[in-house]
Amino acid sequence: MHDVLWVTGLAGGVLCLTGHLASPVRQWLPHAVALVAMLAMAPGAGDRSTLLAGAAALGVACLWQICEGCRFRRPAESVNLAAMAVLTVGAAGVERSHHSADVPAGVVSAALTPWPVLFLVACWVVARAGAMLVRQAWPPRFPGRHPGRRALLLGETGSVLMVTTMAVMIGLP
Repeated sequence: MHDVLWVTGLAGGVLCLTGHLASPVRQWLPHAVALVAMLAMAPGAGDRSTLLAGAAALGVACLWQICEGCRFRRPAESVNLAAMAVLTVGAAGVERSHHSADVPAGVVSAALTPWPVLFLVACWVVARAGAMLVRQAWPPRFPGRHPGRRALLLGETGSVLMVTTMAVMIGLP
């Protein structure tokens, strides 16, 4: 099951990156980092240190997105990258609890409860909805071109696939 979820999340990362490839490098670089972080979550590929390095890279990509990213999609994409960073840290904790012999059984079962993951997904949904509502209430007036409907659709679909599959991968035992 984790293999199918990982491939779905990887496809979401490719969609996000594809939606930005027509833009300058500074706008699609955070999505390339997210795709690499998704590669680190491959079943059996990464250990705890790899996942923590991926989470740190996602945190830096989130800051980069806030400062230098696409002005039109900056709030929503920053929320996506922040959620992915927190989920990657959660994956490092779950990875440790799955493979560590010195962790008591009660701690392992507490690490695998889906409630923190569901709370994070709910916060992500509310923050994304808020970013979209603010964008509709106060349309941006930026110089330059609009990203286009196709690019927006690819980016939105890819981000939903990545965040939801990451959340399900962490929530499943």
